[in-house]
Amino acid sequence: MNGERGNHMQATADFQQPRGTGALDEQLRQLNAEIVELISAQAFMPGELATEAAVCRAFFALLRQRWNLCCLITYLGDENGRLRVSAMQACEELDGAKLKRAGDWLASRVEGEAREWQVWLADETQTGNKLERDMRHVFTEAGVQAGVALPVVVRGKLAGAIITLIDEAEILRAALAGLRLSAGSVLVALGNARRATEMSEQRHHIERLVEELRQRSTALEDANRELRRVNRYRSLFLARMSHDLRTPLTSILGFTEILLEHGDLAAAPRNFCEKIQSSGFQLQASLNHLVDLSRLEAGQKELFLHEFSLREMLRESCAAVSRLAQKQGVKLDCDTSAVCGTIVSDEGKLRQVLYNFLAYAIGRSPDGGRIGVRLLPHTSSSRVTLEIEDQGEPLADPAHIFEPVDIDAPSESGTNMNELGLAIAHRLIEALGGTITLDTAAPRGLTIRLELPTRPEQK
Repeated sequence: MNGERGNHMQATADFQQPRGTGALDEQLRQLNAEIVELISAQAFMPGELATEAAVCRAFFALLRQRWNLCCLITYLGDENGRLRVSAMQACEELDGAKLKRAGDWLASRVEGEAREWQVWLADETQTGNKLERDMRHVFTEAGVQAGVALPVVVRGKLAGAIITLIDEAEILRAALAGLRLSAGSVLVALGNARRATEMSEQRHHIERLVEELRQRSTALEDANRELRRVNRYRSLFLARMSHDLRTPLTSILGFTEILLEHGDLAAAPRNFCEKIQSSGFQLQASLNHLVDLSRLEAGQKELFLHEFSLREMLRESCAAVSRLAQKQGVKLDCDTSAVCGTIVSDEGKLRQVLYNFLAYAIGRSPDGGRIGVRLLPHTSSSRVTLEIEDQGEPLADPAHIFEPVDIDAPSESGTNMNELGLAIAHRLIEALGGTITLDTAAPRGLTIRLELPTRPEQK
């Protein structure tokens, strides 16, 4: 609301400068020097004017030395152009909450029009409109007679406002020039203090994150040490178990073999010896699987490379499981007609891989089923493909066939030794530089396709 001189509210200042402009100029120069000193202290002395409240308090004290101000309230604009209270300083004898209401009333006027607003209750002219009645009620209740709101606009945007309330109108008239001079500096100091506070909070947040990371790293190191200790004891346990069980098991299998080959046994004792021998072989295979898995988990993947005939090795592997296939009533068809020379790899580990996959295929095949083993030519001379196909039931979840999850907590439906052998074979194939793919597209059966390099891959 713009008005002529003498109105209670003015949007801009309209007063005569007092006589003695030289004295006024000198006063403003001194004020400007002190403002520069405050800004310099904030910039070059860490800790000085570090908060918005400290900035407001310092400028309030500076201005109060010259004029008896009742209250100084600083506002900063947000992203939406709304003015938010930054800090406030007031005389102790006045009610701070009521002074803030008067400051908010002026801030709302500046926010709407982005220009200077003045209030003078001592003027006699009264219009009686609602805006004036509201203003008089708020200012009278706060115990002040005059006030001014000085906006600070940066690049066309309202950056903030400085609001001063005084209980004597003449004091405000005398202080207006100084208040206008200091408004921009106050906003700069407030902005610096806010950024310093934000940076300090960010620094403390980073320090907390670093401390949390350090604590978690320490906990992880402790967990790793405990894991290594447990693994060491597990390896020792498996080694001792392997020795303590294999020694008597070798004797049992040896004497059983002697009885079956050279003993004149009746039908019933022979049947018992065959069952003892079969159970012993199963226990021996289980021990071998556990020891192999323990070595693989411990990172023991040494390869003993030499050149050998893949075709002969495949025939020998099929012959090694032929007795198991015969007992299961499964026919084993080994096709090695594909042209394939020699390869360079770890023959022992490759034999173990083939034995484990063939045993798995035999174990899941129905009575009278057929297992096809084929050596296939590859499009690249540097690789070779082996294929094992059975006629068992379709797999419910082929994606997890190589991931036995219940080795440490077996149950009735837990991982059997054939499935454990698959996990070992999968890791051995990876150690040999090969890959495994599963084909379950057919209505029945599973095709396991092994692809191996014919020579060690260059690293």
